[in-house]
Parts: sequence; C-alpha cells; structure tokens
Amino acid sequence: MHKRDAEVKKELSRSEKAALRKAIRKERREKPQRISAVDEAKDFGRGLGRVVSGYDFGVVALVLALSLFGVAMVFSAGYYQTINTAHPDPTYYLFRQMLWVGTGLFVMLIVANIDYHIYMKVSYLIVLASIVLLVLVILTSSTVGGAQRGIRGIGVTPSEFSKVAVIVFTSCFLIKDPSNIRTPQGLIVLLAVMGIHFYLIVRQPNLSTAIVIAAIMIAIMLVAGLNYLFMAIPLAAGVAGYMYIMAAKTPAHWYQRITSFRDPFADFQGSGYQVAQGLIALGNGGLKGLGFGRSVAKNLYLPEPQNDFILAVIGEELGYIGFVILMLVYIILLFRIFMVALKARDRLGFYLATGVGVMLGLQVIINVAVVTSSMPATGITLPFISYGGTSIWSFMIAMGIVLSVSKKRLPRKRKKTEA
Repeated sequence: MHKRDAEVKKELSRSEKAALRKAIRKERREKPQRISAVDEAKDFGRGLGRVVSGYDFGVVALVLALSLFGVAMVFSAGYYQTINTAHPDPTYYLFRQMLWVGTGLFVMLIVANIDYHIYMKVSYLIVLASIVLLVLVILTSSTVGGAQRGIRGIGVTPSEFSKVAVIVFTSCFLIKDPSNIRTPQGLIVLLAVMGIHFYLIVRQPNLSTAIVIAAIMIAIMLVAGLNYLFMAIPLAAGVAGYMYIMAAKTPAHWYQRITSFRDPFADFQGSGYQVAQGLIALGNGGLKGLGFGRSVAKNLYLPEPQNDFILAVIGEELGYIGFVILMLVYIILLFRIFMVALKARDRLGFYLATGVGVMLGLQVIINVAVVTSSMPATGITLPFISYGGTSIWSFMIAMGIVLSVSKKRLPRKRKKTEA
C-alpha cells in the first residue's frame, strides 16, 4: 500500500505537488493542531533565550545566587524580631525580601535590554534628579536612629540610587568631551557634582555612602586619564582632617561614633554597643558556625540584624568557612564585572562597568570593615544580602547596566584587521 502511494506521489507533476502542499497548509491554518505543554515550554524557553542571549551568564548566575542567599539570611536574621511583637508574623521579612529580589531581577532584565548609549542623552537629567531627591530627604524626612535616609511617605533611600546616577553621569560626561578630564572647566563640573552629593549625603548623616560616591567618580576619572598628582590634595586634606579629629577629643556624639571603633568594648553600652555585639557574634560562630537559624546575637542583642550587620549573623551561623565562601563569590563577581569592562566595545561601556565594579567592591569592603571594627560604624548595606528594597534595586539596576555592556562587547574571534 505504501509502495503504491509513493508511486502515485512520484507521478504527480510539479504544479500538482505545489497545489497539494498549499492545500495542506490551508487545512492546518483552519484546524490548528493541539500544542502540548512540553512544546509550550520549549517555545517559552526559545523566546526567553532570544531576550537574554548575549549576556554574561556568569554575572547573572552570581547575582541570582547572592540574592537567594540574601533572602534566606534575612529570614533567619529577622525571625526573632518578627515573632516577638504584638502581632507575630514570622514571614514578614521573608516575603518582603522576596518581593524586592523578584522585582529587582525584573528591573535588571529591563535595564539589560536597554542600549547603554542612550544614557548619553539623559545623563544630566539623571544626576539632577539624584540631587533633587537628596534635597527632599533633608527637607521632608524625619530623623530615625539619628539619621535622615528616606523620603517621607514613599520609603525610598535616594542615596542608594545616587551611586548609579554618578556612574552614568561621570562616564557620559567624559565620553562627550574626553578633554574634560584635563581642562579646569571639566574638572570643576565633576568636582561640583561630587561635592554636592558628598555634602547632601553627609548631612543625613551617611559618611560611608558619601565616600563610596566620591571613590566611584575618582576611579572613573583615573581610568579616563586623570593626572595622579590631582589626588594629592584631597588625600592630604583627608589625612589632615582625620588627624585633627583624633587630636581634638571633643565630647560630641559624632566624635564618639567616629573613634569608638578602635575599642568598641570601652563604651560597651554606648557608642560601641552594635560593633561589640557584631564582634561577639563573629567570635561565637567560630570555624563552622552554630548552624542556620541558630544565631544568638539576633535575639534582641544585635539591633536590626537583618540590615547593615547581617554579616555578623552570617558569621555566627555559618562560621568562618561560610564567611570566606561568601567573600569568594563577591570576588568572582567582581572579576566578571571587570572582565566585562575590559571587553567592552567602547570607552563608555568600559567606564560604566568599571564604575559598577568599584561601587560593588567598595561597598563590600566597607561593610566588612564596619562589622569587624576596622573603621567607624556607619550605615552601609551588604550588596544583594542586606534587607531593603532600595539597596536591592540600585544594585540590580547597576548589574543591568553591566549586562547591557556585556551584550555589546567585542566578539571572541576578531578579524585580523581589527586586532
């Protein structure tokens, strides 16, 4: 039977075969075939693959791993506080952190699909919006815990977004006119933007974030060709200011806050309390830690353990081994980011990725230094891990920029004429 059908098809002319194929296609359109769930999943995967194709998946995987680890640690660190309230809710921090991470990953994907060259057109608007938001913090927010951080009514911390804003502005400003890094006019503009941000953020007060923003701009300026001799003046001023503070020995609160890190146990019940509790937690964890969820410091000893001092809880529960593994993940992520910068197709991508790498690296270093009493205690989050929507979103936006740069990077196999 099959042999006969084959012979009949063989005898058909070319025009008859074309008409037969046309009739079959028409019948399929009129009566669509049922698509299985497996086929639908494959189609979704192909569509998602087209959306995220070309990205540095190492960066995506590391960001996802850190974020999920952060969700687990925020749940553990804040658990005791949520059950010791008038209306216990053990999942309070868990669901909120999951919400921030989920929406943050979505924002990262959106930013990654935006051509980073578009920032050239809106860089001035971005930095102006950053300054306006910082001014609104001072004018509208109330003091909580001795600081003004968020805008009243919306719970946003603009200083977190300011880090991304200065990365975009500094990179675009130096690309529009490369001579800006050598002319007095260009340097005045950059120093003015840096000084305004520094002043407004120190007023909150938030010295560590102000330092990070200044360091980000300086790093981008250095890779753009800034003469190293220009760094002598601000470095000398910083050293002179610190020496003056040490010599003054004023009884003011801010002086106690700045100097208490040298011996936090000297004022255990005062300015050194939080740092001392963090050190006790790290020491209590030892090599292997007490186990996930078994931290003692989070049980009302360490104030707000899910925020800036979550690293102390990590060290207590997962021990020195867990601490080292976490730092290795950060180091690998930084390596991937700087490799994206080095492989960028143009200098704008190089500057943007470099700024993000400096932002991430400095924030990790400062957070570790604060928790280990290596520098004055000040509020700065551990990237992707500390509780807080603004911090998560700002780093997701920054990672989206890096992914956008990685999608435009140079191909592995270059032509000989391009080498």
